[in-house]
Amino acid sequence: MMDYLNSTITKQTQILQDLLIKNSEGTRICKCVEDVAYKKQTGQSSTLINSSKFSSSNGVDGLLPSGDEYMIHTNEEKNPFWWVNLGREYLVERVEIWNRKDCCAERTRNMNVTVGPTLNEMKLCVHYKGPSHKGEHLVLGCNKGMRGRYVKLQMQGTIAMNLLEVKVFVVKTCSN
Repeated sequence: MMDYLNSTITKQTQILQDLLIKNSEGTRICKCVEDVAYKKQTGQSSTLINSSKFSSSNGVDGLLPSGDEYMIHTNEEKNPFWWVNLGREYLVERVEIWNRKDCCAERTRNMNVTVGPTLNEMKLCVHYKGPSHKGEHLVLGCNKGMRGRYVKLQMQGTIAMNLLEVKVFVVKTCSN
């Protein structure tokens, strides 16, 4: 448990450090990021029992339910995926994922996060080896800021994908 807590603290510290950068004169300035996935168009490879309780749109509804409903949930299948259309191209900074709290957290593993201008032109942002833990908040930074309109999460292997929420943070101009 201590390793999990230390890992979470380290991730949050890195996010705060990343928000403070220096300009060419060495003065600290704020780098602003914003979640642009909220309530955007989504899709997934399949939907468990074709129920709205498990639809792709639950991943960007802003809610973190504690039960076993209203989450992204595919059938068990080969290489399940979920995607979000951000509406236009952005410079993607990181993707944050909240795993379900009640069970099955270990399913979140061997996942590629890709970014691209279309669903057919995706490049790897980051690979998450996992496995994850119940209720874990994953902070997955792109190796280099990547431009794209679509963000896709895809598990490798035959498994069901089940996640509570996904946020896509992009770099934007700060306003004071």
